[in-house]
Amino acid sequence: MAALLVVDDDMQNRVLLSASLQEAGYTVRTAANGEEALLTLHEETFEAVLLDLLMPGIDGFQVLEHMKDEGLLQNIPVIVISAADETESVVRCIAMGATDHLSKPFDPVLLHARLGATLENKRFRDRERQLFQRLSENHRKLQELEALRDGLTHMIVHDLRNPLTSLLTGLLTIEDSGELPEDLEETLDISIRGGRALLGMIDDLWDVGGMEDGELLLECRELAPAEVVGSAVEQVTNQARERRLTLVTDLAPDLPAFTGDDRKLVRTLVNLTGNAIRLTPFGGTVTVSARPAAAPQPAGILFSVAHTGEELPGECLERLFDKFSQVESAESGRRVATGLGLTFCKLAVEAHGGSIWAESLPDQGNTFSFTVPLQRPHGATNEGIRAGGDPGSCFDGRNSNGEDHPVA
Repeated sequence: MAALLVVDDDMQNRVLLSASLQEAGYTVRTAANGEEALLTLHEETFEAVLLDLLMPGIDGFQVLEHMKDEGLLQNIPVIVISAADETESVVRCIAMGATDHLSKPFDPVLLHARLGATLENKRFRDRERQLFQRLSENHRKLQELEALRDGLTHMIVHDLRNPLTSLLTGLLTIEDSGELPEDLEETLDISIRGGRALLGMIDDLWDVGGMEDGELLLECRELAPAEVVGSAVEQVTNQARERRLTLVTDLAPDLPAFTGDDRKLVRTLVNLTGNAIRLTPFGGTVTVSARPAAAPQPAGILFSVAHTGEELPGECLERLFDKFSQVESAESGRRVATGLGLTFCKLAVEAHGGSIWAESLPDQGNTFSFTVPLQRPHGATNEGIRAGGDPGSCFDGRNSNGEDHPVA
């Protein structure tokens, strides 16, 4: 049973309270004044304190104030014992943190009812604090594990990037060295495309980490929507050809120029289009489009990638841009891993001050869309990601004339 401390300078009150509480099964200690009460509180552990207010020396107010100021004692509930004409003092004690009050002479039934409610409430708060402490400890451990994971990821990415780049450089040198037998040329082409895809995954992992840490720079310049779409389509044409898909560009006329980081926006479109190609059955169609953003979006460009692939359930669409998420198609139940490509898209678009989303319609496939404002608004990016100038970075504009691109 709970241990209680009764503090009262009146011996008769101490005896009556102690007898009633002990009869109910409580363990009771008593103190005749504030000094004795504080000494006892520091020596033993109690579940509740019944505290008289008006005592010589250290009175009940000072005892209560001391308890609420000390970490080890502040969670012990205090029931104030007062005379009927001490209402103002009771109100003051409640404001100082007392849990409840009893009037003298006390009613045994009311005493046990209020004490029972006070102890039950304390047990609830104790469980709540213990749960919070466990959650805090688990959160701390999770943060340590995440820091360890991020450090390991950074090391792996760094260690993989250099040898892979060297390998690709060697393959490209062989490709440029002259004519090769047809079968060897095809094998070399597959190897180069596989190496580029793997390097793209490593870059996604590197850049997602940088964006989350606010360390990735945006190198912004004036861009034409047609060149962004054209450069992205050029990079995925072979991928679409392998699946015998029709790759279409649909550009609205007279699109205005906008400010953005060409490399990251082209990569965003490449990731979205590559994802669409993987989800589209053989012989299907993938359409990459650009048009003015409609209200309520701010003035900007709306880029979209639509495909005739399997419908994705609505509850999965919000998770598509999460790191390493997996979604299940509505038709076949096939699970599709998104990796980091779509996470990169989300972070890159938001760094430009835009927004990104996915839509799925029955019998119409899925559409991935994002907007980029014409002028990147001040403060639209995360801390540490800033706009810079890169006038020397440009595209050659091929495949950006708005024509369809059939892929055999």
